[in-house]
This record gives sequence, C-alpha cells and structure tokens, in this order.
Amino acid sequence: MPRLSRLVALAALLVVAAPAAAQTPNDPSPPAAAKKRTNKFFEFADVSFELDKLKVKRGETVTAKLTITPKNGAWTYPFRPADPTQPSTNTQPSLPATPDYVVLSRSADQPGAKEKPRFNAPGKIDQYYIDGTTWVYRVVVPLTATPGKKAVALGKDTMLQVCNDNGCFTIVRDEIPKAEFEVIDEPAENPNRADLDAAAARLTPPAPAPVAEAVGPKPTKPLAEYEADLEAIRRNLVSDTAPGGTGPTGKDEGLGAFLATAALWGLISLVTPCVFPMIPITVSIFLKQAHGSLGERLKLAGVYSLTIVTVLGFSAFALLKFMAVLAAHPATNIALGVLFFVLALSLFGMYELTLPNSFARRLQSKQAKGGVVGTIFGALAFTVISFTCVAPFLGGFAGISAGAGSGDGQLVALPTTREVLGGLAFATAFAAPFFVLALVPGLLKALPRSGGWLDSVKVVMGFLEVAAALKFFRTAELRLLPTPEYFTYDVVLAGWVVLLAACGLYLLNLYRLPHDEERPNIGVPRLLFATTFLGLAVYLAPALLKPAEGKRPRPGGAVYAWVEAFLLPEHAAGHADTDLKDAIERARRLNRPVFVDFTGETCTNCRYNEQSVFTRPEVAALLDQFVPVQLYTDSVPATAYRSDPGREHRTDEAYANRSFEVDAFGTSALPTYAVLIPQPDGTVRVFREPGGERRGTIEGKINSVSDFAAFLRAALEAPK
Repeated sequence: MPRLSRLVALAALLVVAAPAAAQTPNDPSPPAAAKKRTNKFFEFADVSFELDKLKVKRGETVTAKLTITPKNGAWTYPFRPADPTQPSTNTQPSLPATPDYVVLSRSADQPGAKEKPRFNAPGKIDQYYIDGTTWVYRVVVPLTATPGKKAVALGKDTMLQVCNDNGCFTIVRDEIPKAEFEVIDEPAENPNRADLDAAAARLTPPAPAPVAEAVGPKPTKPLAEYEADLEAIRRNLVSDTAPGGTGPTGKDEGLGAFLATAALWGLISLVTPCVFPMIPITVSIFLKQAHGSLGERLKLAGVYSLTIVTVLGFSAFALLKFMAVLAAHPATNIALGVLFFVLALSLFGMYELTLPNSFARRLQSKQAKGGVVGTIFGALAFTVISFTCVAPFLGGFAGISAGAGSGDGQLVALPTTREVLGGLAFATAFAAPFFVLALVPGLLKALPRSGGWLDSVKVVMGFLEVAAALKFFRTAELRLLPTPEYFTYDVVLAGWVVLLAACGLYLLNLYRLPHDEERPNIGVPRLLFATTFLGLAVYLAPALLKPAEGKRPRPGGAVYAWVEAFLLPEHAAGHADTDLKDAIERARRLNRPVFVDFTGETCTNCRYNEQSVFTRPEVAALLDQFVPVQLYTDSVPATAYRSDPGREHRTDEAYANRSFEVDAFGTSALPTYAVLIPQPDGTVRVFREPGGERRGTIEGKINSVSDFAAFLRAALEAPK
C-alpha cells in the first residue's frame, strides 16, 4: 500500500495548495491591473491622464492633459485627421457630464503630425505621431459638486491605439488611467461664469429634439413661379469654392470600366453563327493572297481590320450618341423594346433577318477583284452580312450604356469623347482576331470548330434580348403613365425569373428550337451555364412574394441589389420633399441642413443607392438628421402632387430642376447629392468637405459607404 499512500498524500497537497492561486482581496494585482500590465499596448506607448491640480474648489475650472508617448519605434494617430476617411485614428466620443465635473472642451490635435501616402488609395494621405502628442481638456467643477475624491474618466467608447511594423495594439476606456482629484468644500474665489453656465446647461436634461414635419404631396405650383423660386435660391447660394462635382480634377473615373464593357460586347459578338465561321475562312483568304509574304499578309489583314473598325466604330458611335440624347424618351424605349423582341425571335430561329441580296452581292463582287480594294470591299461585305448578328449585341451595349449613362456620375460630362472611344473599343475588339490570326496563323488550330454550340449561343442571347426588351418597356411606361399598370416591377421581375428558368432548361436539352441539331449529351460548360441560370431564377423568385403586411422579401447580396435597381422599383410616396424652397424653409425652422438628391424616375444608380446604401443603419441614422428633398430631372412622379398636373407639367418641372443642377453645381449627372445649409442672413451655403478635393457633391453609384457616411457626418458637424 505504499504507492496508494503516496497518491493520497499528493491529492491532499493539491487540495491545500489550490486556494493559494485564487484572487484575494489583499492581492496587489487585481484583474484590471493584471490586464493593464499584460496588454501589449503598454510595451510600445506610455499613457497619462492628469489634472493640473489635485485639489479643486467648487466652481473652479481646471485642465486635464491626455498624453500618448510611443516608444520602441511605434507611432500613434490623431483624433480628427485632415482626411476624415483616414482608417486609422484614435477614437473618443463626447465626454459624459456628471454632477461632480463637466468636461467643456478638448483641444485640437497638436501640429507636427507626420504624413504618408495611404496604401491602395492614390492621392490620399494618413497622419500619425512618432514623438507623442497631448490633448488638453477644460474641466469645470459645478457649484453643486459634493466634496471628496473624484476621477475623471474618458467616454465609454474611447479607444487609443499604437502601431509598429508588426501590427497595432489598442486600449479602451477601462484600461486608460483616470485623472484623479479632490473636491474641496468651498467655492472658488473668481469662478468663470461662462464655464459654470455651460456646465449647468450640460447637466440640464436636453429638450426633446424637434420632430421632422410630415412631408406629403405638394400643391401644383405654376411653372413660372417654380422656376423663379429655383433662380432665387441659386442667386442666394454661397460657397468658398467654384461650382463643381467631384472637385477640381474633373477626373472621369468610370472611363476604364466603360471601355472594358464596350470591348467585352465586341468580343461576345464574335461567337455568333454569322461571324465565328467566317474568321478562319477570311484569314485563309489572306494567307492565299499573300503568297507566303508576311508583309503582304499583314497589309491585307490591317486594311481588313481597319475597314471593320471604321465602319463598325462609326455605327457604334452613332448609336451611342443617339442613345445618350434620347435614352429617357418613352418613344426611344418602346422602339428599343420592339427591336430587341424582334431580334430575339430571329435568334430563336422563328425567322432570319437578312439585308437585300442585291446589295450584299454587289459588295461580294467587288471583293473578288482582290488586292487592297478587294480587301476593303470584302470587309464591307462581311460587316454588312454579319450586322444582323452583331446588331443585338451592339444595341444591347448601347441600350445598357444609355440606361446607366446618366447615373455613372460622369458620362454626360464628356459625351463625345466617351462615345467615340466606346465605339472604337467595341469595333477594335471585334476586328482584333482577324489581324492577330493573320499574324500568327498557327492559332487557327486552337479555335473551336463551328457547330451546334453556336445555335445555343444564339438562343441564350435571345433570352437576354427578351429580358432587355421588358426593361425598356417598363422604362417607357414609367414615363408615360402616372402609375405603371402593365409592365410593373412584379411583372418584369416575373418575366426575368421565367426567362432564366427557360434558358436553363434549354441548356439541359429539355426542349429544342427549329435550328437545333440532335444533341443527346451536354458538355460540362453547358451544364454549368444551365445550373447558373436556374440558380438565378430560384434566387430571384422569393422577391415575387408579398406577405399580408405587404413588405417584399429581399434576397441578400449584390446580385439582387443590381437587378432591383436595374428594373426600377416603384417609389414609396411621401418620404422626401420635391420642392427645394419648401425644404429650405423647413430646414430653417428645424435648424437642420438640407440633403439635396438630384434623381430620376429611370435612373438605375439612383435606385441602387436608395435601396442598398440609404437603408444601411449607419447611413439612415445620419440622413434622419437632414431635411431631404428629391429633385427629379427627367420627370417628377405624379405621386409627388396632390393631383396629377399632367405629364407635360411634370416634365417641364423636371427640366427646371436639371437646369438648376447644372447652374448651381456644374453637372447634370444622376444621381448627384449635395448639402445646403441655410444661413441666418437668408443665404444658403453649399457645404464642401474641408481638405482633399473639397467635394461639393457626390455623384453616381456610391461604391464606398464609409466615404459617403463621412461626407454626411462632416456636413452635420459643419458650423451652421
């Protein structure tokens, strides 16, 4: 039993020793102190928070200093950097007022902060301190303070941070030293009355915030009076910088994406039955006529490609120019919808659209002569013959570009330049394979063979053309009728769900169309595309359901957000004013700034921002502190009026809004957001962000919610 005795003795020893590890009241290292010592922040910075007096009389004003001193090669940050979007800062909310002390103010960040370019943000800078910094607080002890020892604590959400090359370390309120002092039970000899009044005001429960007045439909105002009101407001606008959208740079940030989209549509046009089989045939003609000469081959291919670029590029430019001017007109959208539907039926194989045979034969006869002249006419013949297949894609690109053109923030700023470049990008991408394959004929072997897959491509694009036609019909109805009755959001979304499902089932060979070949098996790419279309149909379907309370289920994710905005959901009436004069008068009464939203009934990016950005909690909380006003620049909705004044009046009023936008802010982009701050002297100040580009407006689709929230926050904090 010796072994058992040893085990019993060991167990008894553990039981006796266990309490020694527990925390005792006399332990000099309580949990908070232990945490403070183990926090790595204190390895790289010293922090102190101290008052200039340890004993303070009632009614006396003292100062407290918060100092951060980095060490071991570390650095810290300001509370309010010059660029409010700087991601790394020290954060300190408003300091709480107590019956024993009231913190009246805090000094600004000390000068001497270093600056460095922000990672992955050209033109942006971040500020930081390497030698330490101090903030000074003015603290007043009220006359009603009770005697005894006190401790000034920073706000509950305060966070300080220090960083080095290996990372960042933070401490929060409970880990920051408190400024301790003792209140003496006697009044100050010469108290600062202004400080005492401010302290009393801080300790007095605030009056209820003014409730925003309900905004309902407005009475119809004579157009001349409405225009005169806008002109009077424009004359009363004051600003510290010249009008401008995103600042003095005038940079067109959407040009690269626009050109990439144009090139993508041009490349997609190549995989059609009218075009794809002609690529190897045409390149073979170059090889035959060149008789083995590389220079001759490149000359013929260059002439051929340049002819296509010239003809097709001019066509694309003309179509883009036409769309940019008439995209919002109901007749244009009806014509586009009919055109896309007719082209879709052709792609489905119901009939074949061809140009007059006599014209095509004449071009082909010129091509037979060979040489440079024959190559030019050959390119013309190919362009004309293939146009029936290319037209849907060119029309789709032009239509979608025009539909989003007024909403990308800058398309209307330099329309001719963008349209020329867009047309050239489309045509160059379309013509590039002819030149590249003539230069490297060996690549011909890598091309897939023509076959039934081209017919499948036609059918898929036919479904997409029908989907686009529904969108154009809806846009036209929004402009024609006070309330959509036929192409409602529900009808068009249901059409999209059905088209997606039908496309997926077609790719799975569940049915065939007249031009299809027998295909007993499907390949893996076809299967993947089929499941993608069917998955999208299932994903969008819940949005068609409406519970008894009437709130539509909203699938999560960016895909539905884009679809919802593209199909232009109906507005909720009464959420914002539509008369700027009324909004400014309401803002004066409530002492709030005005949030001006230049929008449109058919603006896709406007709907995206409203549904996916304005509804976010951090943005909605900020917008609730403004007086909102929506100024439509295409057509004011009939629901904005007590009684519909008619489409002509609503369009004329929208034109007046657009003129005001151009005259006051130097842009006609949709959406455009601006903040107006009514002044005591009757003028209205245009808010502009301090520092950086000094933005006066935010335009187009909001890609950075944090930047937009920073813009709103800065406007609310700006002096009235």
